[in-house]
Amino acid sequence: MIRRFKLARRKQAGISLVVGLVMLLVLTLLVVSAVRMGNSSLRVVGNHQVRAEATAAAQQAIEKIVSSSANFYTPVAQTFNIDINNDGVADYTVQTASPVCLQMLPADGYSYDFAASAPQDTYWDVAATATDNRGSGVSVTVHQGVKVRMDPTATCPG
Repeated sequence: MIRRFKLARRKQAGISLVVGLVMLLVLTLLVVSAVRMGNSSLRVVGNHQVRAEATAAAQQAIEKIVSSSANFYTPVAQTFNIDINNDGVADYTVQTASPVCLQMLPADGYSYDFAASAPQDTYWDVAATATDNRGSGVSVTVHQGVKVRMDPTATCPG
């Protein structure tokens, strides 16, 4: 009986080694899978951040266009270098298209007698394309609708 117990014990010792190695292999596969998923998620978040920065750079350029009514009397395409992180190096190059006049209407609130001297409400589409200068290859185009009140002599070049 003691002899049988010793034989059974030897067989169990071999099996426990195999079970231990299998469990170690499973644990290793789980860790490798977790690391890969973490790296993938990190890349997705990084890409999202660069895209959000490019959108912000394009919006900054649009704000520069909108801030001056002269850009609507003589609309031209412009290029801006935008430094998002304020390190003194342009992170994005933003190319704005010439603003496009969509519609021109007399401003509300003026009588027929003063229609000739009434200001004009103009509706514009301003588009900006931001490209990352740091090599990520990100390029984002943003369109912004703008209403600009212009003097009665203004024309809608579009």
